Amino acid sequence: MASFFKQKTKNECHNILLTNNTYYKNLSETNRNTFRIRTLIFLRSTNFNSEPGFLLSNKMKILISSAFVQITFGLNVFTLHKFNEIFVTPRAYSYKNIKAIFDGDVNLYTRKINMSWPAIEKGFEIADDAINLSIHEFGHCIIFENSARSYLSKIFKQRDFEIWKKLALVKLEKIKSNKHKVLRDYAGTNLIELFSVSLEAFFEQPTYFENNEPRLYLSMTKLLKQDPRNKSNPILK
Repeated sequence: MASFFKQKTKNECHNILLTNNTYYKNLSETNRNTFRIRTLIFLRSTNFNSEPGFLLSNKMKILISSAFVQITFGLNVFTLHKFNEIFVTPRAYSYKNIKAIFDGDVNLYTRKINMSWPAIEKGFEIADDAINLSIHEFGHCIIFENSARSYLSKIFKQRDFEIWKKLALVKLEKIKSNKHKVLRDYAGTNLIELFSVSLEAFFEQPTYFENNEPRLYLSMTKLLKQDPRNKSNPILK
C-alpha cells in the first residue's frame, strides 16, 4: 500500500503531522509509517470542498484526515463509506432560520461533514484541553456508520459497544445531575455527543480520564483497541 504514494507525498505528510499532530509526534517510527499511509488513504478516498475563494491546502486536508486515523488507528477501518465529503469553511457558520452559530456539524441528509478551519486548527494547536473539533465530528460519523453497517461489517465489536453503552448511560445521568468529572457538560446532551466528547478527553487527557473514570476509560480502550497513555505504541493486540 505504501508504494502507491510517492516519497515526496509521504515526506510532506510526515512534516505536517510532526509539526501539528501531537499523537503522531509521539508514535514510534514504525507506527508513524503506518499512520502516514492511513492518513493518505483517507485523504484520497474523501472529497474535500470549501467556499469559493477559500483555498484548501494540503496541510488542511492532511490534518483533518489525521483525526480520523487517530480514532481508528487500532481498528481495521480505513475510510468512511457514507460520510466521504468534507466541507471546510473559513469561519464559523449558521443555517437559514437557525440562530445558532456552528464550528462543525454532521449533516445526515447530505451525508456531509462541515467544519470551520479556525476551530479545526485550534483543536490541534492546543493538544491537552480535550477539545478537538475534527475528532468530535468524526466521532459522530463513526457512530452513525457503525449503526448503519451490517453485523459482519460493524466498525466496533458488538459486545464491546454494548459494554461502553451501558457505562455511558450511567455517565449521562451523572452529567445531567452535575455529578461528574472529566467530560464537559455538553456530553450530557445525548449518547452521540457523549461519545464524541469522550473521544476528545480520551486522546487529549487520557491519564486524567482513567484516574477519574477508570471503567469508562477501559471500555473505550477495548472499543477502539488502543490506549493513548502508551504514546509510542498505543495499539492493543
